[in-house]
Amino acid sequence: MRQLHPWDRRLRAEELRGRPLEDVARALGYRRDPDDDARWRRLGSVVSINRFMFYDHLRGEGGAGAVDLVVHAQRCTVPDALAFLAKMPGLSRRPPECLCPRLPHPQERHWPAVERYLVDERGLSPVLLALCRDLGLVHADRNGNAVFVCRDAAGGATGAEIVPTGGQCRAAAGVGEAAPLARGGFWISWELDWPHSVLIAKSAIDALSALSLQLMPAELRECAVVSIAAVTPSLPAWIEDWNPRRIFCAYDATPGGDDAAERLFRKDSRVVRVRPALDGDDWNDMRRRDLQGNMLEIDDRPIG
Repeated sequence: MRQLHPWDRRLRAEELRGRPLEDVARALGYRRDPDDDARWRRLGSVVSINRFMFYDHLRGEGGAGAVDLVVHAQRCTVPDALAFLAKMPGLSRRPPECLCPRLPHPQERHWPAVERYLVDERGLSPVLLALCRDLGLVHADRNGNAVFVCRDAAGGATGAEIVPTGGQCRAAAGVGEAAPLARGGFWISWELDWPHSVLIAKSAIDALSALSLQLMPAELRECAVVSIAAVTPSLPAWIEDWNPRRIFCAYDATPGGDDAAERLFRKDSRVVRVRPALDGDDWNDMRRRDLQGNMLEIDDRPIG
């Protein structure tokens, strides 16, 4: 059997993790409780499923996503869980526009120009950008804009954050009446593991800049880097679906960013401020300075 390249394994794992938990439960030998549609039973295990989350009442354990459920039920490794999921019938990768019909449709002919803008002018890592594209998280629309796909905590597309390649960022484009700020945002992590912490930024460009800079919180295992398409003193409700243990607030080094971060910190004990080194800058400014060879200040205080 041909060995998958690590990049291919990452893409495959992303697909498998999002398999419906009810289908996975059936494949694992669970049967739905006739008295409770959310509860599934098999010998030695009684699992409640709530969208992408599950909890085993007999074992007192829970988790999120299909991979976690297989690892829990089979007491196996993550590679074994991925192999189990890959053998299940009916796996098909749907493009994001099928999940959210209002999402701007990809236009391949415009992608080279959009990619040049994001790499050459905004300084994003071409490797990271390629991963986002392969995962269906970024594409070009018919107007030559960069489209960053917004998703809910389960990975379902909710809308898009639009970045004109010659102008300012425009959020919540083409998503109907509900903005992605309320239902989802652009997010990604290097790890497959379900997020236990989040780094929140004001835009997809800033989120990817933080990853391109290898910013310490963004490099932590089980940390998702998230754009909430705004600077807000309140955590979007959809992020709470992950029940994160730590929230790294990476707003701009501006009076507005500092004020919103301080208000968020006062509301939530999980919040840690992660601030660009220079007043007035955001993380994309820092990324471009880094590429120009400028010395960047480093905050080496421990992150709890």
